[in-house]
Amino acid sequence: MSLNQSFPTAIPESTRAVAEGLLGDDSVHQWLGEHVHEVVDEAALSQMYHRTGRGGINPVLMSIVLILQFLEDIPDRQAAHMAVMRLDWKYALRQELDWTGFDYSSLCNFRKRLYGHGQEMLIFESVLRYLGEHGYVKYHKQRTDATHVLGMVETLSRLELVWETLRLAVGALLSTDAPWVLAQLPASFVHSHTRRRSDYRLGQDQVATALQQAGHDGFWVLAQLTQQGRADLAALPEVVMLKRVLHEPFAPPTDDTPPTPLADRTASGDVIASPHDPQVRFARKGKSTTWEGYKVQITETVDDDLSILTDIRVCPAQQHDSQALSDIQDTLIQRRRPPQQQYVDRGYVSGPTRHASHSRGIELRGELPAPTSPKPPGWRLVDFTIDTVNRVAICPQGNRAISFNPSSQPDVAFHVRFGNQCQTCPVLSQCTSEKRGRSLEIAPDHDLRHARYQAMQDPAFAREMNQRVRIESTISELKRAHGLRRCRYRGSQKLSLQAAFTATAANLKRLVRYLVRLVPVPVFSLEAYLPDVAAAINRLSFVFQQSHIGRPLRIV
Repeated sequence: MSLNQSFPTAIPESTRAVAEGLLGDDSVHQWLGEHVHEVVDEAALSQMYHRTGRGGINPVLMSIVLILQFLEDIPDRQAAHMAVMRLDWKYALRQELDWTGFDYSSLCNFRKRLYGHGQEMLIFESVLRYLGEHGYVKYHKQRTDATHVLGMVETLSRLELVWETLRLAVGALLSTDAPWVLAQLPASFVHSHTRRRSDYRLGQDQVATALQQAGHDGFWVLAQLTQQGRADLAALPEVVMLKRVLHEPFAPPTDDTPPTPLADRTASGDVIASPHDPQVRFARKGKSTTWEGYKVQITETVDDDLSILTDIRVCPAQQHDSQALSDIQDTLIQRRRPPQQQYVDRGYVSGPTRHASHSRGIELRGELPAPTSPKPPGWRLVDFTIDTVNRVAICPQGNRAISFNPSSQPDVAFHVRFGNQCQTCPVLSQCTSEKRGRSLEIAPDHDLRHARYQAMQDPAFAREMNQRVRIESTISELKRAHGLRRCRYRGSQKLSLQAAFTATAANLKRLVRYLVRLVPVPVFSLEAYLPDVAAAINRLSFVFQQSHIGRPLRIV
């Protein structure tokens, strides 16, 4: 597909004449219509198209439609309808009033083109580059937090997962080589495993029996492919997924034993939750929040006037927040927008993340988890006085360590021992049970940890951490106003596009509202503007003289 039309260079006069008096100052549609060439790079989008072929819809137009679609959280059909019927949409798209639009399927095709060229973040980065060049973004302070996103899949039991995966595998085999399937697999087997089934109303014993049979059927299909030497069929994505799904809840069969369901299978971790989206994972947060889907990491600037989203990324649902922090910081550094201070919650703060952030020149601001130790208060590590520079350690009883030696372990910087002097200590039983006396392991980030614990005692630190809490409102905005709570599509790559356009829409909305606040409000003098009205009001002041106010009202 090629491009034979460029995006209009100006808004048509007929559209401008009708829309200018109707669009408000805080209209994102009006701002896009006037600045689209500054925020969307048509040359970069054109590189995704061939020089020859059937002409396609201009990618700048499609990009603006996607931004407005995520701004208003509407589906493809409604977005294509809005582009034709809404005046503000035509203003943003720079189209004539009688423009008839496009088919809604063009939006899906354009998204596929973005996926295929790995350009899910192209529009987000283009808009962010514009904001940076015009001085709207202050990168020195940023905050990061995560939210969960529900996958576009049905919650399946273990039995339903095996059934559905087997159904997709048999269907893929039929689509690829139906004669081989009909010749090698019994007709009853094909009929049974090409329809959807549910374990609703099945008892516990019935579920166990059906799960045993489903595992036997699945492994039998895989064995048939191996024995017949059909490597091409065994390499089908649905068959590969069946092999993985079967090995997660079952012990593989042997010559003497059939496949046996594993009683201690856990749903969390890197375990497939649905064959319709193999990247969806089951995850749990706290004691009550569970979901099947993904996790989205959101980073924005800390600015009371204009807070801008600088990074948004999709992560596996089971991934801990601290594991995603290094990738976030590396991306911000690579794109030349690293923060000097990054505000996070306790899930991101650990010894390795603080040390790695410090090495990148980023100060990780967040509360440390409370120290955990089997020791009672007074004999924990935090109760010791430790000087890593001079290699001095003093216990709460005032005894000095006899050795303070470097360690070869990567997660331990020093080994500290107090030796035989502990044997005469009156509180030895509360401090340690080791015959050689108390010993300590000092982490590489001990000084940073100690300084943070000291800072957390200051009320000013609690007030400073209020800047981190404000990202919760951003998460609520993205979920409630722009539909980020649920996946529109299946797959992490498609969710990345959804997240990128959602963040783009939020950034443009914030920018327009910020620009409106910059416009000074005109102040009118009533006597100078309407002197006759002021005089008329003064003539009615006797009404106030007779009231409980007791004084006349005089307009000046």
